Amino acid sequence: MRTAGRTQCAVAGFTLLEMVFIIVVLGALAKFATMKLVTPATMTLPTQAQSVADVIRRAQSLAVVRGQRMSVSVAASGPNQTVAIACAASAPCTTDTSYTLTQGAAAVASASPIYFNSLGQPVNNAGTALTSNTVVTLSYPTGNTNPCTVTVAALTGRVSVSP
Repeated sequence: MRTAGRTQCAVAGFTLLEMVFIIVVLGALAKFATMKLVTPATMTLPTQAQSVADVIRRAQSLAVVRGQRMSVSVAASGPNQTVAIACAASAPCTTDTSYTLTQGAAAVASASPIYFNSLGQPVNNAGTALTSNTVVTLSYPTGNTNPCTVTVAALTGRVSVSP
C-alpha cells in the first residue's frame, strides 16, 4: 500500500527578503556612483567658463526684470575666485546667484565689475553705454591649457563663450 507522504521539492530562486536586500545595496551603490560623477573634479575650464557666462546672463535678466542696474563682479585675484551678482543701487537687494571657480582656475576681467542697465545693456559705473566688449578670461595658473574667454558684447549685451 502506498502512503501519502510529503515530498520535498527543491525550488530555486530568491526569497523576498533577499530581493529587498539586493535592491537596497544596488540603490546605495548607484547613489555613490552618481555623486562621484558630478564632483567638482569634473569641472573643466570650458565648463566653468559656461557657468560664469550663466551668472552674467542671470545678472542681465535680473536687471531687466527688476528694472534696476545690476553688477557682476569677480572676487580678488588668485585661484578659486567667486563670481557674484550684486545690485548697483544702495536699495536693499538680494540675489541668489554666485559661482566659485574650482580646480585652481582664475578669472581676469578686463573691466570689473560688469554693470547692466534695466534694458539688459552693459554700461559703465556712471550708467553710460560701453564702447568696447567686456572680456573675462579664465585660465589655470600652471598655463597647461588654453584659456577660455567669456565676452559681453558692448552694444547688445550678448554673452558668448569661446575656448
